Formats: sequence, C-alpha cells, structure tokens
Amino acid sequence: MLSTERRLLTALFLAVLAISATTFPVQADEPAPVATPIPAPPPAPTAIPAIAIPVANTDQASPKPPPAAVAPEPPSAPTFTVFATRQGLVGRRTANGHRIRARDRFVALPSWRALSSRNGNEFQVRVTYHGHSVVLPVWDVGPWNTQDEYWNPKRRYTDLPLGVPMAQAAKQNGYNSGRDEFGRRIGSPNGIDIADGAFWDDLGMSNADWVQVTFLWMGKDSASGSNQPSGNDEPGQNEPGAVLVEDGGEGYSTPSSTNWYDANCGVRGRSIWTYAASNAEERENSARWTPKLSAAGLYEAFAYIPSCGPKATSAAHYQITHEGAVTEVVVDQRKSAGQWISLGTYRMNPGSAWVELNDLTGEDDAVVRFDALKFVPRTDKTPPTSKVTAISHRDNGTILVHWEGSDDASGVASYDIQVRSMPDGPWADWLMGTTNSEGEFTPAAPGNYAFRIRARDWVGHEEEWHGADGIADLVAQP
Repeated sequence: MLSTERRLLTALFLAVLAISATTFPVQADEPAPVATPIPAPPPAPTAIPAIAIPVANTDQASPKPPPAAVAPEPPSAPTFTVFATRQGLVGRRTANGHRIRARDRFVALPSWRALSSRNGNEFQVRVTYHGHSVVLPVWDVGPWNTQDEYWNPKRRYTDLPLGVPMAQAAKQNGYNSGRDEFGRRIGSPNGIDIADGAFWDDLGMSNADWVQVTFLWMGKDSASGSNQPSGNDEPGQNEPGAVLVEDGGEGYSTPSSTNWYDANCGVRGRSIWTYAASNAEERENSARWTPKLSAAGLYEAFAYIPSCGPKATSAAHYQITHEGAVTEVVVDQRKSAGQWISLGTYRMNPGSAWVELNDLTGEDDAVVRFDALKFVPRTDKTPPTSKVTAISHRDNGTILVHWEGSDDASGVASYDIQVRSMPDGPWADWLMGTTNSEGEFTPAAPGNYAFRIRARDWVGHEEEWHGADGIADLVAQP
C-alpha cells in the first residue's frame, strides 16, 4: 500500500500529463510542423519630444501648505419696518445715565439687553426714512416695554412674528388685551423712540411715522456709506514739504473716547464729529494736531472742514500754539464745508507747535467736525506795513492813539511808535516793541502832537518809519 505522499505525487504527475496532451496534441502519422515566420512589428509611432520635468528633492522639500481658508461673509444685519416717535425730555437722563440735550441724537429700544453704556456705542441702529439715513446709539429703554427684543429670534413673545414689536401687536391686534408688560393700555404702536436732533435734522421727520431700522450689532451694515453724501476727498499733502496730520493718525491725540461719531467724507474719505457744547460745564471733547516738523520756520496751518454730517458749528475755536504764544482763530464750519481753511502763518519749532480744537462753541444745536490739518512751509521776503488810524484828545488831557498793521506771510510781531510836539519838535520814542493796537499818551504840556509808526514781522523784517520826511501820520489837535 502506497503511502499518502506517494499517492499525491502520482496524482499530480498524471494531471500534468493530461494537460500537456490536451494543449499540444501530436499525431505520429503527421509530418513535423514547418516553422511559421514571425510578422514584423508595426512601425513605431512618431516620437514625442521628451519634456524635462524637474523632480523635487524629497529629502529637502517641505509639504505644500493647505490653501488658506476663506473667511465666510458676515451676515447682514436684520432690518425691520417699525413705527417711530420722537423723544424730547430735554434735561432728563436716559436709562444709561446720559443727560438729554436739545436736538440730541440717540434712540430708545424696548429691551435692557440692547442698552449701550453711558455715551457708549456698543449697540447701534441705522434708521432710514425717505432717503435719509443715520446711525444712532441705543441710550434709552422703551417705548412701553423693557423686555421686548422683537429683533431677536429668541424674543420673549415667541407667539409674535419676528420684527413686530409687542406694542404694535397690542395696538393693532389687541395682543395682551392691548396692554404693555406693566398693564398700561398702549396708545401708539411705536417700537422705537428717536431723539429730536436725529428725528428733525438727520431724518427730516416732522411727525411719527414708519421707518426702517437696521440692528447693527447683529451683522454687517450693508447700507454703510450708501445713504450718506461723500465729501471732497483731498490728498492733503499736495504742496511741497507740507506736513499732514490726520485725525486718528500720527501726531493726532484726544483725551476722550466718548461721544465721537464717524462720517463718510473728508480727507481719505472719512472724518469724525462730536456734539457742540453751549457752556464750559458741558464741554467733553477736544483734539490736538502736532506736526512732525523737520526744522524751525514759517508754516501756514490749514484745517480741512468735512462736507457731510449733522449741522456744523458756526464758531469752531482753533487754538494755534507757536513759539510760546497762542493764537485763537474762529472758523464758521457751516460755511466752510468741503474746503481747506487757513488758520494763519506762524513761526513754529519742532515739538512745540500744535493746533487744538474743542467742542465749546456756545451752541446747543450743532456739531464740531474734526479732520486733517496740514502745515505748509512759507517764506517771508517783505516787511510789514502799518499806519496810525485814529488820534483823539480825551477829557482827562490824554491822547488816545489807534494803529494797525499787516504782513504777507509771518505776520506782525510788534510795533514801534514815536511822538513829537508840533510843528517841529524832535521825534521821541513812546512805545517800542508793543503788541497792542492802541495806547493812551499823556503829553508833557498842552499842544498839538504828531505820531508815527513802524512794524516788524516774525522773521525780523522791519518797516521804514512813516513820516521820516517830517510829515506825521496824524496830528492830534486839542
């Protein structure tokens, strides 16, 4: 009996023989097969020029960074049509502590959760009415309710449509038996109160009416800039050597960060404004422009007045500090909108020259506009001119003398005035180096007296004496 291994080998051998016979049958009576020629291969295809492909050194190459993620577009802030009423109450305080002034600019919404801090802008809305649009902070709570976030999908009154104030539903449809959250019967469907300055001046409203309200803390302000006029965007530094100081840029400073508002006009297409103060107690904001001058010299200061925003002041008080002196220039911003206004030419030193502007104007229905200042180097090649303008005897025996002068660039720095007795007395110094424009002369004896004057400018140019040929400017006669 064969072993198991031998039986397996035998079976395998017989199988191979069977396969060979089937694949290559050969009959003994057939002649040997004749070799068949192998056909030639088909012609080779046209050669394609080789393209050298650089291969990165895998030992040194770093993996490609993933493509930068594209930030998703922020959603637009929701806008609802709401009935608006005017809020007056001048002199009273809002829910965040702001004292209401005449022609103020803010709104009230019926929820404590959307109240900005005192004079803050954490919560703002854009209110649009018949083509007029303005962005206003939320500084008060109301009207009617204090827990009605009708702009929020998670509002308290979930059975009301989004964007419909509870007061509107109560007045129009009898919701909550026509009463507010305190049980008072609602008399108006208003969902927003607008301070009278924005109501009258910015929106042009005269009566309560429907407005569009956009809740800006909830998304992008898609209407930003589209409903505000744009001013003349000046390049500013258009004269050789001019030094430009922009609001918010290098050399600009302000001690306060409250009650500032943006406008979409001015140098570089933007500017800021703040409310005018009618008295020193209400004064809040100021700004300083300090130019980075390369050398001491004469500079003419210009202020750009933006052309958009609420009604501008007619009395903006610019204070120019130069060589230890301070000169105040009052500008009517209302009439100067969209223009560069000269504040005068002064001798300035690096680090000790600047211009300041504050909100104290004596008005309570205007705003002060702040934008760029530029400082343009000037040269002074001519002396100033001056003259005595009036002389009169006074009852106490003195003589009152008035004079004036002007200069084309640096300005008049001081005057020298001489006096003599008529008809041929010698000229004698009376006031030398004075900066006044009038003086009271006490004569040594009764008689007629003549006066002459000369002026000097800030670069040292000195005028010739008037009356050097013996003819005085004016003669005082008793």
